This record gives sequence, structure tokens and C-alpha cells, in this order.
Amino acid sequence: MTMRVRLIAALTAIALSLGAPVAASAWPGASGDQIPVASAKPGDTLAVFYSGDGGWAALDQGVTQYLADNGLPTLGVNSLSYFTTKRSPAGAAADLAQALRDYERLWGRSKVTLIGYSFGADALPAIIPHLPADLRGHIGRLVLIGTGPNGDLQFHPTSWLNIATPDAYPVRPAIAALAGMKITCVYGDAEKADICPTLPDAEVTKIRLPGDHHFNRDYAALGAAVLKASR
Repeated sequence: MTMRVRLIAALTAIALSLGAPVAASAWPGASGDQIPVASAKPGDTLAVFYSGDGGWAALDQGVTQYLADNGLPTLGVNSLSYFTTKRSPAGAAADLAQALRDYERLWGRSKVTLIGYSFGADALPAIIPHLPADLRGHIGRLVLIGTGPNGDLQFHPTSWLNIATPDAYPVRPAIAALAGMKITCVYGDAEKADICPTLPDAEVTKIRLPGDHHFNRDYAALGAAVLKASR
């Protein structure tokens, strides 16, 4: 994909995300970063889904709605909005911890699946080690979708062009540092930049799906893969 096409796709995703529903209350210092997608079905697990840097776009909406429709209520995090402000690992973990406590209570769930797509997948491995120990014990599975080689806790326009910033960190060792955590990575068989296929089998369970970074826009198939991994 050329730089021009990547930029056009990213701007289109942002335009679409502007119409997405947002939560009435947001994290401290943020506005509209949370998108709760509730489920009427019973269960003991909730999910938190960190979007890509295109904002709360079609893939993020489609997958989280599929999860909620199938019994996994999901709190969405609009990464484009949230990471416009530079976050520290500890600060982002404190925000996530507060959200987990709030939504575990609200939805009556005690187990958590953390999910990240693209920018969100690259960010979560740096955030998780800073969660309180009691909440880390609630995490049954980390699902990484479309994981790249470098991560950042601040959005930069160059992210749309896959250009790493000076503050970027390598994602591979961040994943390796999550020893003992159950991790699944999901990747498209036509995606060249995804590091999932090259991660050690001892560290992650791998799910291969048709398509590129957007999985042929088959969000039901992607949602089904994520749901299966979370159980």
C-alpha cells in the first residue's frame, strides 16, 4: 500500500469515527475516549478493546458489536482520541485500572479479556505490566490484532505511514516480558508488517485469517476468532 493510499484510508477512517457513539463519561483529562458496548447475555467476562489509530472506525465497531451480541460486553477505547495526549505506561495503566473497576462493577463481571488492534495492539504490552497485581489476576487473555514491530503511547500523524517516532519502543520484547500471560495474536495472511507469525510459539497462540490489515472487512469472522480466543 502506498503512502498516499495509507493517508487517504486513515483520513477516511477518522471521518467515519467522528460519527461513532461515545460514552457519557470519559477518563480524567479525556473526552469521549470510552465507548461501552453492553450485552444482554449473562456471563462472567468483559472485554476492553483498544482501537487502531484510525479512531473508532468500522473494524472496531464491527468486532465489538459482534462480541457484545455474543455475550461479551466490551468497553471500547478510541486510541486516536486517547493517545493524542502523550501517555506514560503508568498513567495509561491507572486509567485502564479505573475503567476495569468501574465496568466490572457496572456489568457484574470478574474476568477480563484485553484486546488491541493495530496501534492498540502495539500499546497494550507496554501498559499491562503497570496494572495493579489484583487486576492483572483478572486478565484471562490478551488478544493482539494486527500487531506491528513498534509501539508508541502518543499518536503522531506519521503513525499512518508506519514511520516510527523517536519515542517508539519495540513491541516484540514488550510481549516477551508478559511472562505467564495467555496471549493470542490474530493476523491477516496478506499483511506483511504483522509480527505475529514470527513470534515464538511458546509465547503466543496464533490465529491466521484471510486478508490484510483490515481482514477483508469481514468483521464477523474476526469477531468470532477473538471471541473463541477469549473463552
